[in-house]
Amino acid sequence: MNNAFDSEHITSAGHKLSAGGHLDAHYLALKDEYDATLRAVGIRPSWSVLDAGAGNGVFLPLMAELLGVEGHIEALDLARENVEAIERLIANQQFACPVSARTGDITALPYEAGTFDAVWSANVSQYLSDKVLAETVNEFCRVVRPGGLVAVKEVDISVWQYQPQDPKLIWRLLDALSDDIQMSGAMRGTRLTAWFRAAGLEDVAAITTLAERRQPLRPVEREYIRNNLEFLSGLALRCELPEADHHQWKEIGQEPERLISDPDFCYREMWVLSLGTVPSPSS
Repeated sequence: MNNAFDSEHITSAGHKLSAGGHLDAHYLALKDEYDATLRAVGIRPSWSVLDAGAGNGVFLPLMAELLGVEGHIEALDLARENVEAIERLIANQQFACPVSARTGDITALPYEAGTFDAVWSANVSQYLSDKVLAETVNEFCRVVRPGGLVAVKEVDISVWQYQPQDPKLIWRLLDALSDDIQMSGAMRGTRLTAWFRAAGLEDVAAITTLAERRQPLRPVEREYIRNNLEFLSGLALRCELPEADHHQWKEIGQEPERLISDPDFCYREMWVLSLGTVPSPSS
């Protein structure tokens, strides 16, 4: 298995599972469902959209297509290397609308009030504590015009499964990691609408997607799932768990392909798209 830094895919911002190679594999492994989620936001042609926590820009091509030539995207990420990856995309790829990129913090957005028609943020809220998430949703509302959209896509790893592995193995691991901000944040996807309502957003709604991958797996699906298993194995070895669990996670980390290659292997992941409308002053 790779060393801990490699298996956790950490960026310069210190965020696990946010480095470009893992983001590419994650998006491509689940592309059909991810594209359907972005289409479900309701982005309209000619809008100006902020991709808050854009990573290395995997959602930008489709977003630009939805916006058309009169639209505009501002992509913002905390990790400089991710912004540089977006800048390379802008230089080398013909987007359907203008795209700009900059380094910045989603908890203190460097934009004036009402700048955008919509904010899209995918797999970012998991890195925030409950308190900082509330402040960030308020920031999203601030930079979106009245009547505009706030859309946050986030996982709920409480349904993570790697069958035929006993699901209780991962449940015990997640319980042991309950004080980890990212891991607890990644189990919050189904509850994000509560933060939307607290921020005063209207027409709050949620769309849940369950993605499943079974044999035969495509190479990029194997890569993504292998990344996850190595990541979880590394976390498990540093947690207080039963000795039998430590042994199983060590084996999984050393030989993830043994589990992935099982003819009955089934990977399951779930995420929720939370949507809300910024109220007008007269609301």
